[in-house]
Amino acid sequence: MAPNRRVLQFAAAALLLLCVGASASRSPTASSLHRSLSRNTGSMSNLRAIEWLMRRGGEGMENRPAYVLIKYEVPPTLHDRFIEEMDRHDKILRDVKGLSFYQKTKDLADNVFFWSYTEWDTVGDLMDHCESRAFKDFHNWVDDNDILVEMFPLEALGDEKREYRADREGEKAATVARAAAAKDLERRRRRGREIEDWDPRDEAAHLGIRFHIMPSQEGDFLNFMEDMQKRVVKDEDENRFFVLRKFATMNHHYLIRGAWDSMEGYLDHITSKHSMNLREFAKDNNIEWYGIPFRVLFSSEDYE
Repeated sequence: MAPNRRVLQFAAAALLLLCVGASASRSPTASSLHRSLSRNTGSMSNLRAIEWLMRRGGEGMENRPAYVLIKYEVPPTLHDRFIEEMDRHDKILRDVKGLSFYQKTKDLADNVFFWSYTEWDTVGDLMDHCESRAFKDFHNWVDDNDILVEMFPLEALGDEKREYRADREGEKAATVARAAAAKDLERRRRRGREIEDWDPRDEAAHLGIRFHIMPSQEGDFLNFMEDMQKRVVKDEDENRFFVLRKFATMNHHYLIRGAWDSMEGYLDHITSKHSMNLREFAKDNNIEWYGIPFRVLFSSEDYE
């Protein structure tokens, strides 16, 4: 009788962990991540994350920047408690060394998925945090409550100098940014964290778009996206960031994360000529894309 898929998956997990463990014994860096990731080896994305991190474990790894996306599958009955735990963790994250940007978010298209997106100055800073008591306590609570976790290492692509627009150039854009900052401050003073208790018209608008790009199309796609980033910076005064990332464990998945000061600014983006050109480019090249609006629950932007 042929072994079923789940048996094969666990066998692969065991084999990979043996390899990871052997490498970890020779590398303090690898050992740290091995202990942090191995708790969820039933997920193929986590197995690929471990494998990728081990392959990146050569000389100088600790000084490279790191980008990490983590998905949490949270049962609806646990939403309130999960947000409370995220809140406790957030109070610690604001002072973590090397954490240059983070957002804790909730998809608006379902009642299950929460996400953590983090950007680190170096891989070493990320690994130090993975060894911290705060990180371990949070993920121990996650495990104790049977919340499923998947981790995705990312790579930065596109024009990184144009990604974030904290200091927007031009008098009009700067005025818009100041007004948005004042509105954000007022919103933070009075908002609740309840999933249902909010109005998207009162908050900044956020969108994630996931693309399936065949390897042979990558060059054309990246050229198109670099031009689109220029258009966003030039034409969209309300844009806060427009970031392109690649899933490091796959050769065909890419992610855009974008934010605008208001719902109106977001609607201006999706009806713009450059946004319509992107949809045409995808159609002409048989590229699949999936857009998911999301709500930011906690962010490093709250403490700037």
